[in-house]
Amino acid sequence: MFWQDVHSPESGVIVKTAKDGCAEGLIYGGGGKEGIFIKEVVPESPASKSLKLKQGDQLLSATVYFDNVSYEDAIQILEHAQAYKVKLCLKRTPDITEIEPAIESDIIPVTILKLFPHTLCDM
Repeated sequence: MFWQDVHSPESGVIVKTAKDGCAEGLIYGGGGKEGIFIKEVVPESPASKSLKLKQGDQLLSATVYFDNVSYEDAIQILEHAQAYKVKLCLKRTPDITEIEPAIESDIIPVTILKLFPHTLCDM
């Protein structure tokens, strides 16, 4: 599945793209209180092939995956995002003495009982 329609209580439909989508070839417009919109999808670009986006779609949020991203690029993305709401996906290797429940979050409650790495993010 490349995308998923989710009906919104507001007017319109929310479209969620696949994790492996590429944004190369998207031209953005708008900004400020109006929001960010897809101004154009460049024909034959990676975005036109992997994402089911249309001109005029409003960008509500974006998730950047750090696999195959250089350290410098990842740090730059995180530094630019400091002033904004951010949802993080974390992997933690617990201390062998850590047997208390992990700090609750709105993502996934995790109780750490074993010496195995856990991924703390939504699936």
